[in-house]
Amino acid sequence: MKILICDDSAIARKLISRSIMQDASLHLSEAQDGYEALQILAEQNIDVLFLDLTMPIMGGFEVLKSLPVNKYKTNVVIVSGDVQQEAKQRCLELGAIDFIAKPLAIEQIAPLYERLGFRCSLEMATKPSLNTSNDISSLAKFREVTNIALGKGASIMADHLHEFIHLPVPHVGPLTYGELHMTLADVVGRESSVAVAQRFVGGGIHGEALVCLRGYDINQIGGRLGYLLEFTPHNEVILNVSNLLVSSFLTSLGAQLDKLFSLRQPTIIETLEPYDEEKCELGELFTIEYTYVAESLDFECEVLFLIDESSVDIIYEIMELI
Repeated sequence: MKILICDDSAIARKLISRSIMQDASLHLSEAQDGYEALQILAEQNIDVLFLDLTMPIMGGFEVLKSLPVNKYKTNVVIVSGDVQQEAKQRCLELGAIDFIAKPLAIEQIAPLYERLGFRCSLEMATKPSLNTSNDISSLAKFREVTNIALGKGASIMADHLHEFIHLPVPHVGPLTYGELHMTLADVVGRESSVAVAQRFVGGGIHGEALVCLRGYDINQIGGRLGYLLEFTPHNEVILNVSNLLVSSFLTSLGAQLDKLFSLRQPTIIETLEPYDEEKCELGELFTIEYTYVAESLDFECEVLFLIDESSVDIIYEIMELI
């Protein structure tokens, strides 16, 4: 039996590989994006494809729409952090046989593997963790945790807004002060954009969230959240939408880090401080950056979480333990 694991995260690929009980009849191969997976599928008869949805170059939805690439029957199993109900439904309609939510859970994968003709490993059953290998960095582990939190946060937003949310590949890592300043300058300068800042803290982790909202359907978003727009000030709608975006992500992230985050009141950024070259010399900020795009509305939001150095140290310590 030939199994192909397609995910841009090395950790995710290792977790799936480790979850399968190896024997001489199984051959496992890997792909880092959908385009590479399609090339392998065109050249080999693959029995089972484990497919992520959110990847660079070509994502899982595009792969599903491109199948089949040969006459061989391949069973496609989606393994994704995007747990929106609409995402699951679309995958099944496009031919996937099952949908597995990240992180892998033994009760979810064991019966599926048995149905597909192989078994779940004993290691996965007894010690599920991100510690797949000593050569995986804390940053790589945190990127996978962030990806899962992003998908669960989007699911919360989708449930509230009754809207499918397109997910990006998040950026997790350093961002220069100059890049941050340019992003905020772009938002503040646009007629249909607004920026909101909100502090957060929890378990020794401190930071600030910056939410950049764009589009002409922001009020419609407020209406879907239940606000009576004729009685609700526009700025109040903005602040509540921003708070939901930040809290939905932090709730999922906190659950994985075993931390409970609290939020300060959000504030709209009315004006931007002048560019400060001295701050630029301070170097880089550690950020989590992503953009949610509503499918049928003129609305998107870019979210940046700025995390201080001492908080990053705490996060990396946690990554070493999980």
